[in-house]
Amino acid sequence: MSPLHALAWFGLITITLVAIEIMYTYATQGFGFGFSSNRPVVELSPFGTRMKRTLQNHIESAGYIVPALAVAHLSGLQGSGIALAALLIVIGRAAYVVLYYSGIPFIRVPAFTLGTLSSLYLFLASFGVVG
Repeated sequence: MSPLHALAWFGLITITLVAIEIMYTYATQGFGFGFSSNRPVVELSPFGTRMKRTLQNHIESAGYIVPALAVAHLSGLQGSGIALAALLIVIGRAAYVVLYYSGIPFIRVPAFTLGTLSSLYLFLASFGVVG
């Protein structure tokens, strides 16, 4: 997978996470909840809390994944290592979402690590440290 395609997939995962959270909010709080600026603070269910935390983590990970993919693409990095790293970022982030939603403690950590280490590989490749 090219870094550019991985970036597009990362964006699609982000849009999906936001859409799921919006639909869940409407399903649990009613359609009008999203249109009021004076809405009360609502206690979230365990799943609702995991959804919010998943999206928050995904947004935070964009701070290093998006630059890694952009640098790899803009600098023209190619090769099997680059393609594998880009693919593993997407797989890692998608798996992280599903595993975090499942609520099983610590099972999401390997997926998070997969995406993070793959991003690190792209940065190191852009500096010429790895091939």
